[in-house]
Amino acid sequence: MSSLKFSSPRFLSFIILVICLIAVADNIELINKFYWFGLTIISLGLVNFNFRFKNIALAIYAISLLYIQFILDRYAFTEEFFIHCLGVLLIVKFAELNSKNNLLSFNLICMVISISSLINGQDLLSSTLSFSIIILLVVNLYLIQQKELMDFNFKNVLKYLGFGLSVFPIIILFYLIFPRTEINFRLFNPSSSSLGIPDTIKLGSFENFANSDEKVFTLVNQNFDKKDLYFRVKIFDYLEEDKSWRPSSGYYLYNTFKNSLKIKSFESLDETYQIILEPYKKRWIPSLNGSKPTSSLIKIGEDPFNQIFSSRDVIDRKKQIEFQRHKISYEINDQLKQYYTDLPETVSDELKNWVDQNKENKTNVSYLNYILDTFADGTYYYNLSPEVKSENSYADFFFRNKEGYCEYFAGTFVILARLANIPSRIVSGYYGGELNTIGNFFEFRQKDTHAWAEVWLDGQGWVRVDPTSVIASSNIRNSLNDMFNNEQQFSGSLFSMQIFKLMSYYINYADFVWTRHLLSYDNSKRQSFIKDLINFKFSKVFLWIFSPIIIFIIIRVLFKFNKSNIVALMFNYIVWKSKKDLTILNSDTPQEIIKKLKLSYQNKYQSFFNLYENFRYSNQNIELTKIFRTFMSAK
Repeated sequence: MSSLKFSSPRFLSFIILVICLIAVADNIELINKFYWFGLTIISLGLVNFNFRFKNIALAIYAISLLYIQFILDRYAFTEEFFIHCLGVLLIVKFAELNSKNNLLSFNLICMVISISSLINGQDLLSSTLSFSIIILLVVNLYLIQQKELMDFNFKNVLKYLGFGLSVFPIIILFYLIFPRTEINFRLFNPSSSSLGIPDTIKLGSFENFANSDEKVFTLVNQNFDKKDLYFRVKIFDYLEEDKSWRPSSGYYLYNTFKNSLKIKSFESLDETYQIILEPYKKRWIPSLNGSKPTSSLIKIGEDPFNQIFSSRDVIDRKKQIEFQRHKISYEINDQLKQYYTDLPETVSDELKNWVDQNKENKTNVSYLNYILDTFADGTYYYNLSPEVKSENSYADFFFRNKEGYCEYFAGTFVILARLANIPSRIVSGYYGGELNTIGNFFEFRQKDTHAWAEVWLDGQGWVRVDPTSVIASSNIRNSLNDMFNNEQQFSGSLFSMQIFKLMSYYINYADFVWTRHLLSYDNSKRQSFIKDLINFKFSKVFLWIFSPIIIFIIIRVLFKFNKSNIVALMFNYIVWKSKKDLTILNSDTPQEIIKKLKLSYQNKYQSFFNLYENFRYSNQNIELTKIFRTFMSAK
């Protein structure tokens, strides 16, 4: 059998280095990836190049590289910068793997990176990479302690791999038995993220931040209609003099209007849903209208005026939150209604004149429908990148350009409603999502950001109005949100082919199942597992825990399945069976053993013992069927 030759333990260390860099480099920019690739090439050249004061030179070299990494991380001392520094130090450390101490230091850095990847990622890929690193580190540590250099054949590879896999059940049992706690103490703050919705919006804002395919959260499907999935994040209810919208804080609304909002009725519905948040490094929590969180590992605050939720801490780990739906009826007084109709003096006279002409003799509902009919007359176009910019002028958009994205339509609608003294506001969040038909869950990405309007109607409360919903599909020119795209628009694209879509669904489904089970394992399930363990109630989870070792044993047995081992096994069985009645020594030869047997057994086993000696000492090629036939006759 051919051998896998290695000149030193550096080969396995290089494999571990590559896996560690993949685990860390998931969310770094492209220029940073090229930077690390160049450093790795340099380290590969330096690893066999020894010179005087190499350690001092590499230390100075590492300090300069860390400064460059600090620049690439935009001079921010964040948690991500610390992890990136570990990646740089790991690459530099690989260049001086010339002693056992350096190898041990290299493995220690790898261990920290693997734990960091598991904690930060929590998805299937991060967990797989982390477990792979840990298993290979165990093998590497074992090889470092050997006196000879790494030079072994394929059987020894399986041996060392089995040694590494033996750690796998310990890791899983450690996770299942010991409680998990949120570690809130951090030396470094998490870095900022471009995901979500900014604190102020104006015409064209969504064009700048809605062009990302990065995942934000996942909704476990409960037979939702995709068109009803309007997840609220921020409410914009105050128009500045420069015609940009900003949200009023919950503290301001409570202190100013604490007696202006009342709950008329509250009815809990038998409907729940769960969402899995990605680590988007913000505090806001998306939610459907009329829902409240029921249980969560994080502390959540509610803004009753805007019906939105936020976390006390930044969402920098994956979180699973369950919500319950409610039927809630609110009542607001005239003071709060007036607040939702306020507008600055800079609002265009053209818009004021249009309202004066078209609101006359119409009810509020009729007037709002008339605005929607105006948007639906075929002259307005939905476009993420309008050809003619409206320069933050709602009048230019409404009367002349007539082309824009969701905040164009929602902002104009709210201004026209407020000019008619109808309380209204802009609601922003995520809409639609993509249904994974394999796993039956919705994935919401940054491209699914959306803005719509809410108007207050007496007797009905806040009513959602989405002006973009009236735009004909033929008038949609450019949108990243799948809810607005013409399905035929990308029919010729390679990635729209069914086979690629199906493959992505299966991959995302595997990640969804892993993440959901990982996040749903709470303290109650941990206690139940320990109770079953104490009572010796072993479930199928133990099969998954010890499956790597079982697979390894099966592979080792298959590799040992040959004529020589089969004959030896049969011979040892006969000896073991005979030891019950006779004194047989380990040093006895086959002929000495058979002479100690009873006469009847000597006649019975003589043929097999002769076959064993011929096969063992004469190197005769004996058919496998003859071996089994002789053994069965002796038995």
